[in-house]
Amino acid sequence: MTDGKSAAAGREAQVNRRANTRTSIVRTGTALLTEKSYAAVGIEEILERAGVARGSFYHFFPSKEAFGLAVIDNYGDYFDRKLRRLLGDETVSPVARLEAYVAEASRGVERFHCTRGCLIGALSQELGAHSATFRPKLEAVFANWQRHVAGCLRDAVATGELSRSLDADSAAEFFWYGWEGALMRSKLERSAEPLRRFGRHFIDALPRPVRRARGKPSAA
Repeated sequence: MTDGKSAAAGREAQVNRRANTRTSIVRTGTALLTEKSYAAVGIEEILERAGVARGSFYHFFPSKEAFGLAVIDNYGDYFDRKLRRLLGDETVSPVARLEAYVAEASRGVERFHCTRGCLIGALSQELGAHSATFRPKLEAVFANWQRHVAGCLRDAVATGELSRSLDADSAAEFFWYGWEGALMRSKLERSAEPLRRFGRHFIDALPRPVRRARGKPSAA
């Protein structure tokens, strides 16, 4: 019985080590691909920074393309959690949630000295136009992000913060168009100010309800 338990514990430890190795490779690749292009990042560089042997890469990923897809999933999941936390926070008003996202994302860009951009945006530019493998996954990530922003904007309409004339889906789509462009400018200028400026103008431009004056006497 003891030998059986030891064997089971050994197998579990091996599974955990493999899972940790895969996670390390994906996380390292995610960080590298926010700084460099997909073409510029080599497998050797990923493994060296992750501190794992070359054979480990091919144990988990049959090709660099398979690795790239795993990185997109990892980045998409990370951002999904972030958007849920910030845009789904019902303890603050919906518009304040969007402001919180802009503020936190701007601080995050500054933390890495504005050297990292959006991995999904960068890969969309580099691979989306000519890769039938990458394009659907990249589009799915953007669609998910838009749903989060659209949901937050719909909450703002429902609570009376924003006008019922707002098309939440179109506004959310426009937000990500502009946000991705602002990220590119932030990386170019080594400043988070383009992000803050875009976020401020986007939020200020959202339609507010018309407030009718109450108790105002009519004209004679």
